[in-house]
Amino acid sequence: MADPEPPVVAAHAQTETHRYTMHFPDHAPRANDPHYAAFEAFRRHHREGAVCFVGERAGAEHCAGNLELHHAVLEFATANAADPRALHKDFPEISENATADEIAAWLESSPGEFRWLCAFHHRGHGGAHTASHSDWTAQLYVPGLIS
Repeated sequence: MADPEPPVVAAHAQTETHRYTMHFPDHAPRANDPHYAAFEAFRRHHREGAVCFVGERAGAEHCAGNLELHHAVLEFATANAADPRALHKDFPEISENATADEIAAWLESSPGEFRWLCAFHHRGHGGAHTASHSDWTAQLYVPGLIS
């Protein structure tokens, strides 16, 4: 005799809380970053026609706020502590012996490092800086997952 099908879990809303401590390395203020001009140039030259990375997948009706340019891989404040050997595994254009300055230059000028996100999907409670990675990524394909 076959086992009975397990019951289906009904759709539900569930509050999630994530709390941990970040250990940021020393870093200069953003305004003093000599590579920031490259980031700003990318923003100016690619803003027209840009759409939210999440919204273009799950629907723009889930977006809110102006578009903002997001570092998709490594945030500016963490670049000084990035291990070049670890980066090289995923980004072979970065030397295994790259200096912090070379990593910062890549970070601010590599098109693959940037994503356009609406304010909600960038810094809001459904944002790349707020939601857990698994939840943020799931919302790319599950419209309205985070509210």
